[in-house]
Amino acid sequence: MMSTTSLVLTALLLLVPIMISYKERLYIAKDLIVAAVRAVIQLVIIGYMLEFVFKLETTWIVLGLILVIMINAAANTIKRASSIMKHVFWISFAAIMSGAMISLGGVLLTGAISMKPNELIPIAGMVGSNGMIAINLSYQNLDRIFTKETPAIEAKLSLGAEPILAAKDAIRESIKVAIVPTIDSVKTYGLVSIPGMMTGLIIAGVPPLEAIKFQLMVVFIHTTATIISAFVSTYLSYRQFFNHRHQLIQINKEL
Repeated sequence: MMSTTSLVLTALLLLVPIMISYKERLYIAKDLIVAAVRAVIQLVIIGYMLEFVFKLETTWIVLGLILVIMINAAANTIKRASSIMKHVFWISFAAIMSGAMISLGGVLLTGAISMKPNELIPIAGMVGSNGMIAINLSYQNLDRIFTKETPAIEAKLSLGAEPILAAKDAIRESIKVAIVPTIDSVKTYGLVSIPGMMTGLIIAGVPPLEAIKFQLMVVFIHTTATIISAFVSTYLSYRQFFNHRHQLIQINKEL
């Protein structure tokens, strides 16, 4: 059992990146401190909430908390979208929920996990987080491609291509960019890193082989959810870069 004193002393490790930031003039010390403080506050709040929810074991409360997680994940994608995109929140929410429903629904049906709060909520949080990251990458790449490769896309349109065909390369690349980090991290499990969930279970005293089974389940869940989220968000987003006359909308970038 970790003591609060040990945890506080561990936080002093953050002084190292803060000093590096100061010495190299990276100007990230403030962001790092704010991020750390926010993490502490948010995790303490969610810790008390989870203790309350775990004791109740009420299905509608569990589903409500999962919905809150997905809403927050979708809201955190808005700032990454192109300035011309509309309804970003709803697109992201639909994408994250699609990935969550398919992946979580699958493991519930197989009996790998149950509707118990201590099983479903942490995994739902992983799904929402990974989906959010993938969607952010997809949005950023779409914005980059439609900004940098305007002539190539317009050339396809001038030859009579529909927006879906003119944007096909952009769609494919954006989906790939969104899911490559997930695939690369999965490739290194066991060779380069021991994943977080497995590490936590082992530290908690769970036998390694049992911890591996849970970790593999999480890998299957979040990989599936991430790919689905990236796929849905990209296909729901690309059309907004064209107007009703199938013309490419020019993206104004601040200099």
